[in-house]
Amino acid sequence: MADRKAFKFELTNKKFLTFNSKDVKTDLARWDLGNRIFLATFAYNDFFKDYQAKEFTLDFFNDLNVQHNLKVFSSNQQELVTWGNHEIKEVQAEIIPCSITSMDFFDRLTTPGLVRESGAIHKCLDEDVEGFLISDELHRMLLTEESEHWELYNEEERQELLFLLFKHLVLGGPICQYDDKIDRYLEVSKALYKELITVQKNSETKQIELISKVIKVSAWDGDICWFPGDDHPQTFCYLILNPVNRIVSVLSHDFGKGVW
Repeated sequence: MADRKAFKFELTNKKFLTFNSKDVKTDLARWDLGNRIFLATFAYNDFFKDYQAKEFTLDFFNDLNVQHNLKVFSSNQQELVTWGNHEIKEVQAEIIPCSITSMDFFDRLTTPGLVRESGAIHKCLDEDVEGFLISDELHRMLLTEESEHWELYNEEERQELLFLLFKHLVLGGPICQYDDKIDRYLEVSKALYKELITVQKNSETKQIELISKVIKVSAWDGDICWFPGDDHPQTFCYLILNPVNRIVSVLSHDFGKGVW
């Protein structure tokens, strides 16, 4: 059986205007995400099929152009540093849904006891959940099935890229300053989502459809899991593909101690 053709990658010069805007940088810093989150885009050489998710991920992390341009959080330097050369031997690659085309998806959050019409988030007694000290009902809804609002979103909806982006922004980093109102969480989620995903109009239905493919990934160099780094809910790595133009954005964040 002939060896398969490996995917090859080249860093693009794509500018993430929203991600790098002054307002969003201020928000990310307030939520303690600014110096730990990484975003870059690479072009790749062949068309992608869903069944190739694991091969694509393995090739991505073993590509020298990727390794020399990916950045990981360093606990010693307290900043993102170049990853460098590694031999990734094992990966996990899970395709997750990316189908939401309207922020109406979040309208159900405006419900008694969760978020007021004004956008104010209802407070609750302080509680430790999965290592987070939470003091409002939005965090409880995101983190624990014991929340009376947990069932506002089913399991598949909670795996949607838009929901995950929103959740990551709300939960933030180790010394996150939580917002009292939901507005900026929604606004930044929408802006980043629009910058990451690709849409096109269906020629028959004339409806806007998302064509992006999203892969939630893990990558190991022997016993070391580099991406996402640990099993903390705020340590993550996603590959977001535009299968038409053959470009892939990598979005990663390390909540923990970092790698060095």
